[in-house]
Amino acid sequence: MLNLDLFIPAQIRTALEHPLAKNLELPLPNSQQASQAEIRAIQQRDQIPGIVKRLIPLDSTIYWEYWWSVPGRLILPEDAELLQRDRPRVEAILSKLVWLWGGHCFGDETSRHQDREPVYDWQQVMAFAQQQGLKPDLLDIDFLPMAIKLDDLHSNATLDPAAPNHVAVEPAHWHIEFFQLQPKDGGFELQEPKNVCSCQIWTSKPFIKDLVTSKLITRYDLWVSRPLDLTNPPWRPSVVSAQE
Repeated sequence: MLNLDLFIPAQIRTALEHPLAKNLELPLPNSQQASQAEIRAIQQRDQIPGIVKRLIPLDSTIYWEYWWSVPGRLILPEDAELLQRDRPRVEAILSKLVWLWGGHCFGDETSRHQDREPVYDWQQVMAFAQQQGLKPDLLDIDFLPMAIKLDDLHSNATLDPAAPNHVAVEPAHWHIEFFQLQPKDGGFELQEPKNVCSCQIWTSKPFIKDLVTSKLITRYDLWVSRPLDLTNPPWRPSVVSAQE
């Protein structure tokens, strides 16, 4: 059995420290209390980062950290510099996951309604992003746990039309989105709109199955799982370090 603790060692599972770490927990109003412009003005005044440390599971006991861009916040110059310095570590982990399970790349024209052959080289994933017209400055990473749901929305002619009930199954997977940054108000924000471009690392194939005929097809557009959102407050010991 592969020992993930050795395969992805602890020294690369811990994110770099933020130069503005002391400001990470300064108060900010939420989007129901203030406009985006007001929130960003407070960020700049108090030097509150626009990124937070997020935890991504490898299995039930091992996690790794990365810096995640909080939606709606301004990305400060210190944030952008940290993301750039921490990028090789993040890509080193993702390259191992792609090598182990394979990565499925999706763009605007990529079909999600059939089986696909994965790539096992992270550089091929990055080359795909460039083919989609992106030179990504930022990686957004979600871990989605296994989900099973009764589902009729994704049935089609390849399944028995007389059987209305189907079950959709999404195994655990990592979803990676690629974004570019654009200057904004002395900092940066995510460039929108952007071309669809992602890499999904699946632990096995997602599928929809007919409950009557047992026919099944592979589908990468089920979207029945929800991201596991875990952040690591700076006042607590690192979960990654605490496991050693």
